[in-house]
Amino acid sequence: MASTSIATSHGLTSEQWESSLYQKAQENTFFGRFKGVGQGSMIQVKRDLVKKAGDALTFGFANSIRGTAGVTGNTPLEGETSGTYTVNNEAMVFNNQRVVIDQLRQSIKIEGLLDEKRVAFNLRNEAKTQLSDWYAYNEDQALFTAINSCDTVLSTFISDAALTYDAIVDMKKEAMFPTDDNVGAGAKTRKLEPIRVENGEEVYILGVNPADAAAFRKSTDFKAFNQNADVRGSKNAIYTGMLGMFNSVVIHEHSSFAAGLPVLMGANAAFLAYGKEIMYGEDTFDYKNQTGFMVGSVRGVALAKHDDTTDNAAGSSYGAIKFVISA
Repeated sequence: MASTSIATSHGLTSEQWESSLYQKAQENTFFGRFKGVGQGSMIQVKRDLVKKAGDALTFGFANSIRGTAGVTGNTPLEGETSGTYTVNNEAMVFNNQRVVIDQLRQSIKIEGLLDEKRVAFNLRNEAKTQLSDWYAYNEDQALFTAINSCDTVLSTFISDAALTYDAIVDMKKEAMFPTDDNVGAGAKTRKLEPIRVENGEEVYILGVNPADAAAFRKSTDFKAFNQNADVRGSKNAIYTGMLGMFNSVVIHEHSSFAAGLPVLMGANAAFLAYGKEIMYGEDTFDYKNQTGFMVGSVRGVALAKHDDTTDNAAGSSYGAIKFVISA
């Protein structure tokens, strides 16, 4: 008796599925639109270990020198003036974040031969859909866990105990000009660097829970919000699916942001390091009676933090702060 097998020429090959599955998974992630390789991205991505050995990556990022005075006129940046040697250079302050990577995989195994009317392409489609969803969900959850652990601003620094027009203004103010003791006695957050998009525009991303978003939609403030909303002229992906944008704050909702605890994010909110972005494999068992499909990645995720800081004590978070708006 002859065995029935799936020809390699049928449907898409394993290599094609790997590329296709990764593309689909990224389309399904919440954070995919916020990723970038530069320091101006909300989620900074590094792929240095894709072609090198190692189990950790160090992200180096500098504090901004924007707002420093500089010099005017003929004042030297460095040099001798009237017998005095002057140095007016600005020191750069660097932070280093080590991100450890690990392997994460999941698989689906088909228990036996299908009805003759079903073909291997359908099997692969079903496996691809499920595994793509798993990949996207797990990568997102790793990033949500990191970002939701950021510094928390006390409720007394926000005008309303809900997501309102005034609360959004207060959140941006705390991001740009942190108030003393906004985390606790003797502790405050640090200035968040904005995300820079086309034409020099600077924005922040506000992540809110759907319950807070729903209450906001029903409020009288939402009408005012829409009347005063910023005009979106850019095609940047960060605007895709947004609730709206006001005062350069782009609002997105997701169930993985806790109700009453919205998170404001700027550049370098979190780091994502890849050893291998996507792994896909197929195998057969029991003389090809059973077929298995596997997806995985080698990656690591971490909240970006200032060096030598303690969580929620001295402005540890570099690019994200959380607010208490629940009553």
